[in-house]
Amino acid sequence: MTATEAGATAQSTAQVTTEPTASPPWLVTVLTLDALCGATVSGFGTPLIPEVARTHGISLEAATWVLTVTLVVGAVTIPVVSRLGDSGRRRLVLVATLGGIVCGSVLAAAWHTLPGLLAGRACQGLGYALVPLTISLARQHLAGERLRRTLALISVSLAAGAGLANPLIGLFVRYLDYRAGFAFGALVTAVAVVCTLRVLPKARAQAQPLGVDVAGAVLLGLGLACGLLAVSRGVSWGWTSAPVLLLGATAAVLLGWWLRVEWQHDRPLVDLRLASSPALLGVNLTAFCTGVAVFGGMSLVYRVIQAPAAHHGLGQSLLVAGLLLLPMSVGSLLAPPLARAAAHRFGVRLVLPLGSVTVAASYAVFALAHHRGWQILVVTFLAGVGIGIAYSIMPAIIVARTPAERTSSATGLNTVLRITGGAIGAAVIASVQAARTPAGTAFPLEAGYVAAALVSVALCAVAALVSVLFVRNAAADEDLRVEDPDVSLLMREAVTDATGAPPAYGGSGPAAGSDGKLGRRERPGR
Repeated sequence: MTATEAGATAQSTAQVTTEPTASPPWLVTVLTLDALCGATVSGFGTPLIPEVARTHGISLEAATWVLTVTLVVGAVTIPVVSRLGDSGRRRLVLVATLGGIVCGSVLAAAWHTLPGLLAGRACQGLGYALVPLTISLARQHLAGERLRRTLALISVSLAAGAGLANPLIGLFVRYLDYRAGFAFGALVTAVAVVCTLRVLPKARAQAQPLGVDVAGAVLLGLGLACGLLAVSRGVSWGWTSAPVLLLGATAAVLLGWWLRVEWQHDRPLVDLRLASSPALLGVNLTAFCTGVAVFGGMSLVYRVIQAPAAHHGLGQSLLVAGLLLLPMSVGSLLAPPLARAAAHRFGVRLVLPLGSVTVAASYAVFALAHHRGWQILVVTFLAGVGIGIAYSIMPAIIVARTPAERTSSATGLNTVLRITGGAIGAAVIASVQAARTPAGTAFPLEAGYVAAALVSVALCAVAALVSVLFVRNAAADEDLRVEDPDVSLLMREAVTDATGAPPAYGGSGPAAGSDGKLGRRERPGR
């Protein structure tokens, strides 16, 4: 079954109107708010680890479950929620997902036990699924420059939300209690639910039920859960310990089984043929490698900020640490206009590595100087700019090369790859530091911080190289055409970059065919 046939199957399953409609003036604001709420609430975990350990009288290692459980649930639920989002009930799925985050936030705020906190944090993992959902809704309802701006804003919300979460939760811990931060998250997300219901238009066509590949969902969910647990616990449990080896082997078996099931399924949870096609393979590989490089390095920066001065850190409080990370949000929000301008001039194929190179420069600065607050501000701002450049371009490429009815699933897979890459990157950096940590102490030597920063620079270089080698010209590889005029400019940028000439199929209007989908053009003799 080809990517085109898979798109046709999805279209017959859910008859959805995908042509952009006249959108309300507040639609962009609401979609951005939804994505930002999910990313911010999900990002509450990292800064809370020391406070949770102190409040509940547990070790720092045990307290890291407030981060791990959210990450695992997010990675497991994104493919399912994204698949449901490819139906005509995107609005309903979005509201239900936001509602789950509200319930989780209320639970974490009201239940004063560790199991209650973990249950609430698990529900908050749904926040990661809001990015693909809101991107698919933006494509359905927006057009032209508004569509391009919105795609860029939504895509950087994961980084921007993480940067906002740190000072927010630090503020509540300083003056109230960390549970007040969860109550605030519940309130803001509830406001987002009301705004979504009032602003987001209902589907114009009645959607037929869209079946979910239950076997594929179970296999993928269990495989990702085992793999992420093995990666996140590898340093503390030991990479050669029996639990880590067992989890890793189980993950390999389950994910291999999942690949076989999905490849043979008529209506797969993830369209592997589309995801592995030359049009999308490069951007998916880049998402994974960028996640490894970016989030691994940022975990290092955060640890230096809170490490005691006697152990080569800044020894800052949770609130000050959050404020030092805030420039990452600012940089990621300022970068998308720069990325779009650079893409118009140089093509998207050169902009993706530019993002990774910028992040590499920030970690190089960190390796040279990280003992003053202003130096950390420079590092986090540069990293935010690089993240914003790379992540604002990825959805543009996906939207331009994906059938409209597969937008949510395609961007969902890309988001899962970012998150999984981030978990692996954090584990790599933690292992580098652990190798340079003296016995009897929890903090590495100065050489450990420098070595970890240089490893982050190398990982960024790998991500840049992958984007240069594998983000290819869709028209040359698959002879794809875009018949949606609202994303034609995105495709023209990709094609012009790779060939130096405008695409043969034009782009200002429909090409041959009338189904309005991204498909293969029949070659002579086929």
